[in-house]
Amino acid sequence: MKLVAQLEEFLQSAKSAPNRNDLGIRGWRILVHEASVLSIGIKENSPGSVYTPPSYRQGESGDIYIIWEDGRLTQAQVQVPHLQSGIAYWQMQLEEWRQASYEDPEGADIPQPEPIPIVTVEDREIERILAGEDDLLFEQLARLLKDIPQGINLNASIQAGWGYRHVRNSKGLAVSYQQSQYALSYSFDSLVGAGFAKRRLISPEEWTKLWKRTNLYYEALQDNAPEISAKTVVVFSPSVVGSFLGQFIFPNLIGQSILEGQSAFKVEEFKTHKVVFHEDLDLYVDPLRPLEWGSYLLTPEGVPAKKTVLIKNGSLQTPILRMKDAKKWGAPTTGISSGTSGLYLESRQGKPWEEALSGIEDGILILSVLGMHTQNSASGDYSLSAPQSLRILKGKIAGKRDVKLNGNFFKDLASLETILGQGEIETKPYMVVRTGVQNM
Repeated sequence: MKLVAQLEEFLQSAKSAPNRNDLGIRGWRILVHEASVLSIGIKENSPGSVYTPPSYRQGESGDIYIIWEDGRLTQAQVQVPHLQSGIAYWQMQLEEWRQASYEDPEGADIPQPEPIPIVTVEDREIERILAGEDDLLFEQLARLLKDIPQGINLNASIQAGWGYRHVRNSKGLAVSYQQSQYALSYSFDSLVGAGFAKRRLISPEEWTKLWKRTNLYYEALQDNAPEISAKTVVVFSPSVVGSFLGQFIFPNLIGQSILEGQSAFKVEEFKTHKVVFHEDLDLYVDPLRPLEWGSYLLTPEGVPAKKTVLIKNGSLQTPILRMKDAKKWGAPTTGISSGTSGLYLESRQGKPWEEALSGIEDGILILSVLGMHTQNSASGDYSLSAPQSLRILKGKIAGKRDVKLNGNFFKDLASLETILGQGEIETKPYMVVRTGVQNM
């Protein structure tokens, strides 16, 4: 806690007794991450090579936000100072922060302390791993190597992290809590793979299911399947759904973008709760789910985590509002998603994925797409290549096809024919849509 303690002590003293008028501070907040991370990996069937050496790193870093007495604002990143720095170092930093200040009449305030929700964001098994009991990770690495199918090049990464998150501000907020992270990813011949990322370790059952599915998909990719037809439905895999949400939905729901007219949605449409998607669909931010990657206790601004419904029954409810946006919007701040990790899409008519799959007579499962970053977020239009896709015939995976997609994601979400299928492991659903698809 060296960094957070030094910052808090210095800012408190600078606020109460500035040594220059232009360095007077009205309010401040700080967020400090203190973490230890262990990483191991495999590159083309070789563990611990020059490309994937086992590594352990430990460190502290933080973000600071200052409201000066004249109303100017400063946001900056902070690193752990040298051992001999002392007060002179922080005084120099204060002057640099002042030089980097800017004007923003509608800048955010410092939040008052509020009750903190109870959210489980730490797995003690991961704490023990970072404390030196790391046999489990190396056993997982050995299992990957042992189970590699004949003739396949495996690339893999396993990472475990444990640390503290410290949130402080000038109005008396002082919260520190422990959190953990675990991430597993691997691929066969860089063609197909799997990933798992939560604040807890993967279970043996989840490991087995991911491995079996990856083997099934890899084997199917070795055989060409019949070409698609006009009757073929498209199935976006959970990772592709996550990419679509990140490209077309999340940016258009950020309050600042809406207020500045840079979103597909307008302020008035939220006030009238305009229907934009099928009435069966809900979209929400939920940081209160235990041990999920996108769960937390406090936002970086110091606002307590809470579930926020963005779209309900297909109609707009509220955008994602940080403190500044909420002030302009005239509404409370909302749960803030970390990218799309804490963003959930659900359908009341949704089905378990296996059930949805069994009902598909003629489909194509999109495992990945190329060119997503080039798509226009506000329009919802997409034109994407999907070279690694799997044919579905009579409810079964039936081989490989390369296809190209053309459509509009907003229309996909509004269509009566769209079906969501929830997998057992992923937080994002499979999405069955009628959209433009051509053989390549």
